[in-house]
This record gives sequence, structure tokens and C-alpha cells, in this order.
Amino acid sequence: MPPGTLVPRDWLVEQLANGAGRQSHSNSGPALGATDLTIAGLAQLFGKRPSTVRAWVERGDFPGAYKLNGKEWRIPLGAVETFQELQRQRSSPPSKLSAWRRVGHSKAKAQP
Repeated sequence: MPPGTLVPRDWLVEQLANGAGRQSHSNSGPALGATDLTIAGLAQLFGKRPSTVRAWVERGDFPGAYKLNGKEWRIPLGAVETFQELQRQRSSPPSKLSAWRRVGHSKAKAQP
């Protein structure tokens, strides 16, 4: 996948079912859901470096992400879906231009 490509939900669910990015439940901390991802697992799914994904998580781009025992990040599948939806909204063009932009656009077309 090229950098910046959104991960298809079905593919992500399939990867999670196969165990990509998940840790075992043997930790004595809070119980992990079946879809909690690690930084490394999420980096693998997005084709990014772990440091990039960690920066996204620390910036708050994945709502619901938490640190297990105050050390290792865990990211729920729902947070990944929310992140992807926000990315889709940011990348989609606005449906209507503002009045100011319409005037500027028409002037630009009129000039040789």
C-alpha cells in the first residue's frame, strides 16, 4: 500500500482475526479486548514506522487509546475506524465553495 492509503475495514478486521498487532491476555493489567492493537501492529497495518504511529496516538488521533500498565499503548479497533473516517472527511473536497472563493474562482477564469 502506498503511504497515506487508508486501510480497508474488511482487510483490517481480517488481519485482526489472524492476530496481527495483538498481544496476549496474560498481563495482570486491564483486560484487552480482542481488537486492541499495539503500536507495532498498527504501524504494520498502515505501512508506517512505529514512531510515526506513536506520534499520532500521543497527539490524540485515536480516541480511546490507552497505556497498558502506564507503558505500552493499546489502540481499540473503534479508534482506528474513527481515525480513518476523520481522514476521509479531511481529504474529501468541500461540496460548495464559499462566496469569497466563487468570486475569486470566476475572476481567475476571466484573466488570460
